[in-house]
Amino acid sequence: MSSFPGTPRTLRGSIVAVDPWSPASRVVVFQYNPDSVTRTLRPRADTRQQQDRAADPHRVYGAPTESVTMTVEVDAADQLEADDPVARAAGIAPALATLEMLLTPSSARVIADTAMLLAGTIEILPPAGPLTVLVWGPARVLPVRLETLTITEQAFDPALSPIRASVELALHVLTYSDLPTSDPGYWLSLRHQVLKETLATVGSSTGTGAALGALAGA
Repeated sequence: MSSFPGTPRTLRGSIVAVDPWSPASRVVVFQYNPDSVTRTLRPRADTRQQQDRAADPHRVYGAPTESVTMTVEVDAADQLEADDPVARAAGIAPALATLEMLLTPSSARVIADTAMLLAGTIEILPPAGPLTVLVWGPARVLPVRLETLTITEQAFDPALSPIRASVELALHVLTYSDLPTSDPGYWLSLRHQVLKETLATVGSSTGTGAALGALAGA
């Protein structure tokens, strides 16, 4: 049965991790969009020493720091009902593994670095992670760093593969103040700010018009 034709199609949120060491990007499309998204913004602090000068409260030291938290539900019920072979064999383990890989360097990079270390050719540095992007509609495509991933597995199949889970994501939004200009995330962040400035201009104009209308009617 088709849905009511007047019902708008809701986009699905997703997280995309672009890793140059991986043959393909890791894409996590939310099976169900979170019911709520909590965003916390704080002004960016001055990282320079202020011992020899008075602090200026009007200074803006870059883009604010922003954290995002959301809870994503993952359920294999529909796939199991359709007799999906992957869900039948592993439940939602592949979807959870894709999320967990956002925090884990690729094994190819680890093996390559280990080989070069044993050969004495390099000094090992922490491997660079993928460019992780939160996609929450066309107007919010943000480079992020996954801070915490809390997985609550809630149901299991006979082989103890999880078939339902609740995943709490805590993300730190990366901005042009955090990234070099050579990083693609720098330009994603700047694009997002331009979109916000446009929305703020529209909102300010609407608010000014409403205020003038109220004064005229007083």
